[in-house]
Amino acid sequence: MKKTVEYFAYGSNLSTDQMEQRKIPVVGMERAELPGWTLSFPVNSRTWGGGVADIVPSENERVEGVVYTIEIEGLKNLDHYEGRKLDEGMETGMYRRQYLPVKLDDGWKTVLTYVVNLAVEYKKDIHIKPSKEYLGTIITGVTEHGLSEDYLQMLENIDTKN
Repeated sequence: MKKTVEYFAYGSNLSTDQMEQRKIPVVGMERAELPGWTLSFPVNSRTWGGGVADIVPSENERVEGVVYTIEIEGLKNLDHYEGRKLDEGMETGMYRRQYLPVKLDDGWKTVLTYVVNLAVEYKKDIHIKPSKEYLGTIITGVTEHGLSEDYLQMLENIDTKN
């Protein structure tokens, strides 16, 4: 039996097509939400041409997403695409790994996710407009996984760069 890890996707990795293109083997998926956090776009991506998604603590909000069960060898590709780098054991890339409790239909589970590797205080005050293509990829994933209509509408109301 192959070893797996559970990963909470909330940004463009909500798209199963993107996960497939990135060669991250998904063996299961389940809708989830992260209460007490909000979606933000605090860093610019040259690849996407605008802001990219992150999560920051926010008491009365929530982030919806999907918990993918992925084969452990897929973590190498996930780290690569998330810009995770290690320098003498210190996470120095654009994103870092973090384990957070998410709410599933049948209870709570602590799973891996990625957060932008910047101070939370800084991230709360920064909003870089995402490109239409990037936000569209998130919206495609939200629709594909049947996340809530409220969440979909919130995303559709985000102002984009182009």
